[in-house]
Amino acid sequence: MKTVLINAISVKEGGSLVVLQELLAEMVGLHPDWRWHVVLNSQLSPSLFNSLGVQVHAFPELDQSGFKVRFWYEFGLRQLIRETRCDLLFSQTNYLPSRKLPCRTLLLEQHAGHFSTLFSTLTEARCGLLRKLDWRLKGQWVRGSLRRADAVTVQTQALANRIEACLGKLRGRLQVIPHGTGLAQWRDAPAKPPGPGEPWRIGYLTKSGVQKNFSVLFDAVARMSASGLNLTLVLTLSPEARENEEVFALARQFGIEPLIENHGEIAGAAMPQLYDSLHLFVFPSLCESFGFPMLEAMARGIPMLVADIDSNLEVAAEGGLAFPRHDAEALAAMALQLCTSETTYKTQALASLRRAHQFSWQQAARDTIALMETLLQPGSTY
Repeated sequence: MKTVLINAISVKEGGSLVVLQELLAEMVGLHPDWRWHVVLNSQLSPSLFNSLGVQVHAFPELDQSGFKVRFWYEFGLRQLIRETRCDLLFSQTNYLPSRKLPCRTLLLEQHAGHFSTLFSTLTEARCGLLRKLDWRLKGQWVRGSLRRADAVTVQTQALANRIEACLGKLRGRLQVIPHGTGLAQWRDAPAKPPGPGEPWRIGYLTKSGVQKNFSVLFDAVARMSASGLNLTLVLTLSPEARENEEVFALARQFGIEPLIENHGEIAGAAMPQLYDSLHLFVFPSLCESFGFPMLEAMARGIPMLVADIDSNLEVAAEGGLAFPRHDAEALAAMALQLCTSETTYKTQALASLRRAHQFSWQQAARDTIALMETLLQPGSTY
């Protein structure tokens, strides 16, 4: 019997939490004979994993502090590996300790920002000196962790290419394993356009971030509205978050604030219903590791427009129409074509749904388990 320890000490919300929950559930189902342990952040409830028979470890005295967490990686994690007699550590946090561990190591890299000059530039432009230094130190830690891991998984070939452009070839240790469709299940039929007199509900369901490119979206929405299109822009931005004040100010600048329907951050269970209220989805992000909103929109059969960056093009493929990432005029024109041509709309809605069926958590788990089994073979040099 093998023992696997999953390190998720810094996972609290968003896509990383979705990955932790969905992937772990499928992996335990594939190998119920293995012993599974997970290190949880103290903000998460152990009840999330009670039904899986997974042993949970939490360290509330340290997991909210960056310095203490780094100390734990170097000493506490090593001790936990010994206590659990762990055969393999699967770290889903982008990080490993600086010293070699007494077990095999699998690292899931989920932050493309550390390998994007644009993301780093945008991040550092908004940081003070200390936060800028912290960002750079984290980048060094990520790159060192990738070099030390026995194997590394990423969600897209685009991210794999960026990592190897930065670090050089990882000697076959880097494997692309796409995730499933986020929190959305596949819809039976694609979305339909609005009825007569109803507004076009155009969505961008995401958290804020320096890479989200709201300016091109808001500019395009203003152009569509000026052309006479009856529309509502659906967002999920927390009105309490300070970083969103700039986003809402930008909406006022483009004169589209009355067109916005903002739901704030909503619970995962409510997301499918919100997706199903949409007629069109726009994903203008300039840097993504995977982009769960794209997968969730496609799973609900919603026609989608995506910025033409490498990861968006890879994930969406034929399921999305690509627009030049900084061209609001082109985005508006493409959206208007979908809104005015029933044939184009239906074709793209079907393409979106078909593309989503190429992603599943079951397949992601099977591929991850196969990699673990290879790592755990006696004498494995993977």
